[in-house]
Amino acid sequence: IDTEQFSPEPTNFQLTRKMKIKDGFTIISMRNFEPVYDLRTFILAMPDVLSAYPEVNFLLIGKGSQEKELKDLVRELKIEDSVFFPGFIPNNDLPLLLNSSNIYISTSLSDAGIAASTAEAMACGVPVVVTDTGENRKWIKNGETGYLVPPSDPLKLAEVVKSMILNPKEIKKVGLAGRKIIS
Repeated sequence: IDTEQFSPEPTNFQLTRKMKIKDGFTIISMRNFEPVYDLRTFILAMPDVLSAYPEVNFLLIGKGSQEKELKDLVRELKIEDSVFFPGFIPNNDLPLLLNSSNIYISTSLSDAGIAASTAEAMACGVPVVVTDTGENRKWIKNGETGYLVPPSDPLKLAEVVKSMILNPKEIKKVGLAGRKIIS
């Protein structure tokens, strides 16, 4: 990971406004729309988070074979006003987007080492929530450098996210600790 390109910067809403994403607390995922990344679990957690924090935005960056299915699920859950699918984002814009986000989430069922997108988020000082799979425990110390959740558990994921939203100073510390691990 290029920790100079991916580094903490002040929030810049220029890109999110251009993408017509409303200002507010933003949770981002940068995993492709494939079964192994289990974005369905992330989407199923959203209504629970939105019931407590209706102003939250969810950004799903990527493409893949499940795109239609995931968009249909968002419509079925009636949360389309809070969920954005901007598609492919050029690598140069990813740091801007990450620095405009408050939390990064990966619900992957399997990773070899640390996922590049997780490392990029950590390098930007964005607190991460990742599934407790593969080697994620080598990088993520729960509550210190990020948060671990069980795979395929939308209720636990929502619980962790709501707790994070309630503790902005704490998650800022966790994000900065994650940055130190990556750099």
